[in-house]
Amino acid sequence: MHFLTRLAERFDAVATVKAGRLLFIPAGQATTATGAEIPPIVIRRRDGDQHRYSSSDRENYTGVIAAWNDVSGGRRKEVIAGENENAKRLRPTYASEEDALTAANAEWQRLQRGIAGFSLTLAQGRADLYSETPARCYGWKREIEETEWVLTEVRHEIGDGGYSTELTLETRGASPSR
Repeated sequence: MHFLTRLAERFDAVATVKAGRLLFIPAGQATTATGAEIPPIVIRRRDGDQHRYSSSDRENYTGVIAAWNDVSGGRRKEVIAGENENAKRLRPTYASEEDALTAANAEWQRLQRGIAGFSLTLAQGRADLYSETPARCYGWKREIEETEWVLTEVRHEIGDGGYSTELTLETRGASPSR
């Protein structure tokens, strides 16, 4: 399981087992394992009991740099996803330019999705919700309403207060550039 988690992280994907099958799906793309679009849901403020919104400064990183070993030239080279001005450097040195570019693109996509986060507890549980479902949120401030969200974590709970669903959302990722 640790290997699958590392592999999913390296390629910015979600690795899970459903119905006895291993699924490996690009994170934040709101697609199924077959590539079909997941239909979006609408969440209104009146649907939730509690919510929390956070955003980070978009100017933190402008890109991601990954290094790789060029064995034919005996040199260490770099590739970049995004821009070089204030780029995040990945620690590992990769075996090839392709591996380095894949890792840089994956981290850049992850950083782009992490710009804003939103979590809420629904007053009434919704068993139809699952991770990677795109969502539109209405009734909150403009920044929340204008953001395209994707569910990253869905937790269903039955307790003294009845059935509730806790949602964690992040900004929906753009299609990866490879």
